[in-house]
Amino acid sequence: MKLNNGKTLASTIVVLTLTAATALPVMSQGNAAPAAAPAARSSYGQSTSRDMRASELIGKQVENAQGEKLGKIEDIVLDIDNERAMYAVLSVGGALGIGDRQVPVPANSIQVRSAKEAPILNVTKEQLKNAPAFDKKQAANFSRDSYRSEVDRYFFKEETVRHAPAGARMMSASDLIGKEINDRAAHDAGKIADVVVNLGNAGSYLVMQADKAWSTEEKLVALPFAALTFPSRPDLDAYINIDKPKIETAKGFPKNKWPDLNAPSAQQQIRDQLAAFQSATKSTPSATQTGRETSTSSGGSR
Repeated sequence: MKLNNGKTLASTIVVLTLTAATALPVMSQGNAAPAAAPAARSSYGQSTSRDMRASELIGKQVENAQGEKLGKIEDIVLDIDNERAMYAVLSVGGALGIGDRQVPVPANSIQVRSAKEAPILNVTKEQLKNAPAFDKKQAANFSRDSYRSEVDRYFFKEETVRHAPAGARMMSASDLIGKEINDRAAHDAGKIADVVVNLGNAGSYLVMQADKAWSTEEKLVALPFAALTFPSRPDLDAYINIDKPKIETAKGFPKNKWPDLNAPSAQQQIRDQLAAFQSATKSTPSATQTGRETSTSSGGSR
């Protein structure tokens, strides 16, 4: 089994039982709260933001409505049960003149207008200075409901409901991107090529680059988060919960020719594919997935 050795900020956010790991985590795997219905895709016209590849959002400068630079997006934190982007971690120290400081902001407070324009965050520099800080050296930040509630209360003072559900399982986009995907016999199936996120009120999804053994075209296919199982140890690969023939026959797109993710035709194809894979997801994958007996020691299902 291959290890995912990426060393970005988000190797701080790892699969953490998903509640107790080494870095900015996936929080609380074993004791996860019941998942709500996955977020509606933005193709339903419900979102105030655009779908974007997380790899293209990370590193972008964020501005306020007055055009002042507020900081750079260091990572996106996702609720993998409900398929939503929950927080963006901003590096704001340089822009605010206060040294090295990182601040999590609720994802839906950021407006993404286009791939070329800077995302807009309608807060003042003073508000960011006083916002709860994120300490990348501390493992527990996003694993704690109390920390997430502190962030939510600061940015949503008028709301009485939680922005992030209690017991939510979180993973960072940069922990997900590049993670190897195995079948249940520990054979290569592919890897996560990217995460498509919507910072508004629509859902997010994974994009898998299928290995040659799973698709001779080495195509990219959109997957719901439920299609993969993430072991509690962050250094282990993800497992796919969909039979190989479903991936082989899926209509994907070339890895070097991404479609316009916000075009109606592309969104329709992706929405149909996500729905098909959602219904095909196995909670306990069987021998039919790989043609070999499933190994009970290679990882459990969610």
